[in-house]
Amino acid sequence: MIWFTLALFSSLLTGISLVLAAPAHNYPTFVRLRIEGETNTIFDRIVLTHGHPVTASGVRHPCDGTNNHAHPFPGPTAIAALDDASRIGRFAWDGTWFPRFEDYLVTMIAGVPAVKNESDFWHLILNYRDAPAGGCQLRVRAFDEVLFAYSAANKTLKLSGPREARVGVPITLTVTDGATDAPVAGALVANETSDVNGHVSVAFFRTGSRNLKAERSDAIRSRKHLVKVRPNR
Repeated sequence: MIWFTLALFSSLLTGISLVLAAPAHNYPTFVRLRIEGETNTIFDRIVLTHGHPVTASGVRHPCDGTNNHAHPFPGPTAIAALDDASRIGRFAWDGTWFPRFEDYLVTMIAGVPAVKNESDFWHLILNYRDAPAGGCQLRVRAFDEVLFAYSAANKTLKLSGPREARVGVPITLTVTDGATDAPVAGALVANETSDVNGHVSVAFFRTGSRNLKAERSDAIRSRKHLVKVRPNR
């Protein structure tokens, strides 16, 4: 009986170890996908994605994180998310395949080509930092912030603050560098300018919802910040 109990216990431990060691599945995953063009926001929504083959320049290749042996098991990636977003937003994208890296270089999104001059091209940024790998190697996790930005800027703005306001009553929002959380002065938010602490005071004079963004000429504009304006009662 004792030997049977020990054998059963050993089998359970082995089973638990196998479960814990098992690879993560390529489950559909929600990510925040944003595309910032040179002068406007092309796309800014939550996208459900998973690693899958994508087609660019007429060639279809896997895009699931196993590219170039970056990960041992497939999963959702940045370019797979872009591909899914293109169907939701009804825009086209294209890229050049590099066999050496088993990855794409994005060459066009929504009609905007990758290179206008030597410095402006489509940057891939993950959670406010430059991507450490190509978009088919780069795995993404739930609610990661995936950004494709047509810009030479190396700073991405982040706008934070209250989500509600009263008519005629100013609220204070804060503009920071998304990667470092350092305050950013001189950014425009609803035609108001942030101070040295990154603070900007904004007032609204009618009810409704306002999508605000922070912008500065040498930085990538922020994600939209929704503020609901209610009557001042």
